[in-house]
Amino acid sequence: MSKIAVRGYTQKASNSKKDTRKVGNEHPLRHDRIFVFDTETTIDQFQNLKIGYFQIYYENLIQHEGLFYDPSMLDERETIVLRSYSKECGILLYDLDEFIQDVFYPEMFDLRSLCIGFNLPFDLSRIAKRSSDSRGKNRGGFTFTLSDNRFNPPIVIKKLGGSHNVKFTTTKQNKGENYFAGYFLDVQTLAEVLLQSPRISLAKACEKLDTRIQKMKDIEHGRVTKRYIDYLVTDVESTFEVYQKLIDELDLYQIDLAPTKIYSSASLGKHALRQLGIKPLSEQLPDFPDTHKGNIMTSYFGGRCECKIRKEPVKVTTLDFTSMYPTVTMVLDLWKFVIAENIETTVVTGEIKKMLANVTLAYLQNKDNWKDFIVMVKLCPDEDILPVRMAYKKDSTSFNVGVNYLSSELELWYSLPDVVSSVLLTGKVPEIVEAVKFLPKGIQDDLNSSQILGIDIDPSEDNLVQVLVEERQKIKLRMKSLERGDSEYQALKSRAQAIKILVNAMSYGIFIELNPEDKKSDIQVYGLDSFQTSENRFEKEGNFYHPLLAVMITSGSRLFLAMAEAKTRELGSTHAYMDTDSIFVPPGHAQEIIDYFQPLNPYNLDIDLLKPEKVDMWFYGISSKRYALYTYEDGNIKFMEHERSFKLHGLGHLTNPFPKAVGDWQAEVWEDLLKLYYRIISESDLERKYSSFFAISRLTVTTPNVLNRFKRINKNKTWKHQIKPFNFYLVGFQTIEENGKAVKPLVPYSSDSQSIVYESFIDYETGNLKNGSHYFKQLSRTIIEYANHLESKFHGEIGILERKPVKADSVIYIGKEANNIDEQALDVRKAQEFINKQEIMDNILNISVSKAKSLGVPKTTLWDMQKRIREAGELNLSTPAVKRLT
Repeated sequence: MSKIAVRGYTQKASNSKKDTRKVGNEHPLRHDRIFVFDTETTIDQFQNLKIGYFQIYYENLIQHEGLFYDPSMLDERETIVLRSYSKECGILLYDLDEFIQDVFYPEMFDLRSLCIGFNLPFDLSRIAKRSSDSRGKNRGGFTFTLSDNRFNPPIVIKKLGGSHNVKFTTTKQNKGENYFAGYFLDVQTLAEVLLQSPRISLAKACEKLDTRIQKMKDIEHGRVTKRYIDYLVTDVESTFEVYQKLIDELDLYQIDLAPTKIYSSASLGKHALRQLGIKPLSEQLPDFPDTHKGNIMTSYFGGRCECKIRKEPVKVTTLDFTSMYPTVTMVLDLWKFVIAENIETTVVTGEIKKMLANVTLAYLQNKDNWKDFIVMVKLCPDEDILPVRMAYKKDSTSFNVGVNYLSSELELWYSLPDVVSSVLLTGKVPEIVEAVKFLPKGIQDDLNSSQILGIDIDPSEDNLVQVLVEERQKIKLRMKSLERGDSEYQALKSRAQAIKILVNAMSYGIFIELNPEDKKSDIQVYGLDSFQTSENRFEKEGNFYHPLLAVMITSGSRLFLAMAEAKTRELGSTHAYMDTDSIFVPPGHAQEIIDYFQPLNPYNLDIDLLKPEKVDMWFYGISSKRYALYTYEDGNIKFMEHERSFKLHGLGHLTNPFPKAVGDWQAEVWEDLLKLYYRIISESDLERKYSSFFAISRLTVTTPNVLNRFKRINKNKTWKHQIKPFNFYLVGFQTIEENGKAVKPLVPYSSDSQSIVYESFIDYETGNLKNGSHYFKQLSRTIIEYANHLESKFHGEIGILERKPVKADSVIYIGKEANNIDEQALDVRKAQEFINKQEIMDNILNISVSKAKSLGVPKTTLWDMQKRIREAGELNLSTPAVKRLT
């Protein structure tokens, strides 16, 4: 029997205090006055400021520029070079204190300029005197003191998802109605959103935007020379030009959104809906029952990803669904829910049982049938193929989602599209306990007609998702008739990209956005049942949180994939791989599968709902997110040109172990893995090639949680000799356990990542200093483990895998599943498990002595626990004995 995990929904307990403070300023849509700066630092582990450069623009004309430096970080020769450069170029030179006092605060605080930089948090942290952990509402962030002048407020930088919120703190002089938060914009974040390029570099942004000034290459860092100062100046100039180009891109959207308020593409989607006057669920229907939200959240599972044929090369054509989430939104007619005045529910148990009895591939080709799928179904699964979230690997505490045979005496909620998928794949109707249909009623008042992306939108008449997808398809057709160098082609390309970003932003993520607080509080957890807990953090709804839409969009997408699986099976074959919006099928069956889906096209254009992307390629899969597509002729392995046709999940975060001459080391690893399969090389050859390298990742100190691990190194040291917020650091991967805990090596950044294994390191778990290369995992071992990684959601190791049967006897409630990417390698931010303390105490009261003994808890310890529960109604949940019993 197994525990399965379901998502829960939280609300603050009725007696919890709510923060009603409202401070801040309106952010201008555009800024006339721009302050842009960049810094260069020492290349040691402390990464202290050496020199910096700034420019101030007013209405795009430069008003002032200057160099600044930390005198203590330059030697005499470097100081002479810097002063000579300043004099020759007529650029004012400031020491760091002068820059802060005479330039930064007058510009940023008094004149209220917009401060921009590329990776701005790093540069702001370089010009600070000290930092501390933020408190109160800013808990989880850093507070930086730049000046000892009490009239100059410190700066708070707090991580928000993949970006950061930057603002001045409140002080005695900066508070109340006069409080000014400042205007800060990380150009890198804006580029990531508008160019859809995660962790994009300044050089890549310049290249993508075709800026006049490009980032200089082949620079030796750490030593101040004339060329190095030129490099710094060029970085500032190119950053400003990238900013200008990005603002031009943002103007295409015609959305009244300040660039300083863009933290992700979801920001664009939410503001587009606001601009149309659309109210989110929490505003339109504040009394929408929490119990409904809890039931719905338990049925949320996200995308489907699986490797069906493992370690056996097969020929495939990859089929991708056109705009999967927007298309599902259209087919399910969900726009009516977005603009609905009200949502009603009705019990339709008998009706759904009859409908499920008639489910076939042909039935699902009828678009009209899909509009009745907005139903939640309570069922008792009995070998039904359903999404299951659990720890599939032995001894693992991480939850993954698989689509498996599920059996349980528990009554579980699933969305109707997932139940339809089960019927399609098993041929039987599950045991339905109850079915509840959700119906949109009326249209919201105060909807606004507006122009977005050059298109006139009336949300009461126009389905915005449909309008945008169709416009993008028209643009793509127009682009086919133009040359790539044509100015119209480039303009259309930008517009098509903008439409893609916006339509995807409004089709899924904003409806499931939850933001966990940084401290525990009294909360009510809703799911299959409800309970109160003080052991967890409240997860605040995002502005457009709407779990019904999120669940229907993702489950509708899984239904599309189930249909593709069933159609492939009907044709006498099986798929090799599947991921969210794509399926890899035998090339000979690809067209029939494409043709099957075409009647479901919801658009007014002849758009291919399913289209071939990579045709007649060899596929070699290891597990989810670990595969390669390639050609193989006469012993030669080739990947696709201009595109990575392999996935290296589990290795992609590692630093390049090879000399810089090896450009794409990940491609080399995959080529070696394929050579190993084809017996071109042996495992001992692989071992010899990679055994002298180690698996090392470079990450950034973005939270106090990580910085506190450097406490022993930083103790009693000056700021300049401390590991600071936003410094880089290196992390190794544990090979040894001590005292029952894995040793996780953590090391201040070094440009030679492979050398750190021979130096002292911090154990992340204990904070203790250790030494020895045996604590670090050899890259050869990492690669071999990668190659042997099982698809744990299935039975089998080679060839076509089979679904695992799961028998569930209990449920765990969990929260938001997205990890903090910077801490992922350290395994410190998993989804929180909501603790039902009363249930745990009741279970311990009922546990037998023999059962406790089998779990390693002596009878006297059990009796003591039971006595405390009966007499005090309390129990310490963190003791080893309690953990063993739960």
